[in-house]
Amino acid sequence: MTQDGERVAVEGDREDRISDLPRNVIDRILELLPVEDAARTSILSRKWRYIWAMLPSLVLGYRFCKSFKWEESPFNFKEAVDNILLMHMGDIVKFVLDTRALRLSLSAAIDRWMFYVTRNGVKELTLRVSSYHTYTLPSSIFNCSSLTKLTLFKCVFKPPNSFLGFQNLITLCLQGATFVPTTSFCVIKAPRLASLTLDSCNGTQYLNIVSPGLESLYVSNSQWQCYPLLNCLINCKSLTVLKLECHDVVNNPKPNEKTTLEKLLVSLPALEVLDLDSFFVELLSADVVPNGLPVTLNCLWHLLLNLDLGKMGLTSYVLQLIKNSPNLSKLEIRVDGTSDDAETVMKYLDMPSCLERPLNNLEHVAINFFKSSKAELLFVKLLLSSTPYLLSMCIRQWADIDVDIALELMRFRRASPRAELFYSQQKT
Repeated sequence: MTQDGERVAVEGDREDRISDLPRNVIDRILELLPVEDAARTSILSRKWRYIWAMLPSLVLGYRFCKSFKWEESPFNFKEAVDNILLMHMGDIVKFVLDTRALRLSLSAAIDRWMFYVTRNGVKELTLRVSSYHTYTLPSSIFNCSSLTKLTLFKCVFKPPNSFLGFQNLITLCLQGATFVPTTSFCVIKAPRLASLTLDSCNGTQYLNIVSPGLESLYVSNSQWQCYPLLNCLINCKSLTVLKLECHDVVNNPKPNEKTTLEKLLVSLPALEVLDLDSFFVELLSADVVPNGLPVTLNCLWHLLLNLDLGKMGLTSYVLQLIKNSPNLSKLEIRVDGTSDDAETVMKYLDMPSCLERPLNNLEHVAINFFKSSKAELLFVKLLLSSTPYLLSMCIRQWADIDVDIALELMRFRRASPRAELFYSQQKT
């Protein structure tokens, strides 16, 4: 008390600013905490007692699973997840489950948990299971109409005969999934699907995606599984981002495979970002005559390509693709290989008519895994002299920085007075 009889504020009387935050802010704070720490907030006060149990987002990730002792973990883990779901109140908008830390099969328990969350309005579902066991997705996932984002790892994708598609799904990411067709094909109807990722999946030759509004596609797979999938996506006229990777080494590609990829590129009038690894670049460059590229990408502004500057066909094709992208503003080259003995390539790059006209929209260039060969230096020289509006060129050297190479690069003539050249060592 003061002399005037006024009560002095003590620590416990100060305003509880965290508790007075808006509920959505408190939910976001708790979502960033491990689930066990979020549960501990229930002892803070009556106001906090049930907040964690009403969180719309439940993340039971790898760290949570790993926290259980190995000799008792299967039973304790199942009991813990059961209790969390039993105490939860309200809808579960986002649910993440990662069981990789446990090597025993949890299929029956996961089926039960999937049934629960899909009955409680889940919109974003992520499931990562142990690679030691296969897990076949239950019908409850296929029947969940509220899903907008589905991310699955190492799951068997076998839709029931009654499957009508994911009517509200916007994002689908499948890694290491296995597709098992119900009849001759595994048909996925997703009319609102905008983003699709298929990474190292098996059985994609049986997959038929029906999503006319697809905007972003990433496929990483073996050669023989890629083409049936690409064929069924030719009608995706809204595709703006396309990234293709292949696990195989180029070995006598078939003419129909090249035709499929060319048809796909020609059929994408809205394509803005294109990322092709060495397999697809070499496939497209096969048998291409000079100035005979059949595709013009008018909307493309970002191009990422693998390039072997020791191969004349690849080098010629890449330059033609750059020329046939009139609105290209960002170019990234990953140098696969090169050779100082590639005289044909060097003569070609040194020709004044190599690019024919300036690249007026190109502003940013990045060259990764630079090996300092003569062909690479000529390639850099060509780009610097053909880009009047270039702002930056970043060259990342694969080995240690070579001072002589750096000086030579700095001496190259630049068509753009604003162009800055950055030369550094590759970190990854």
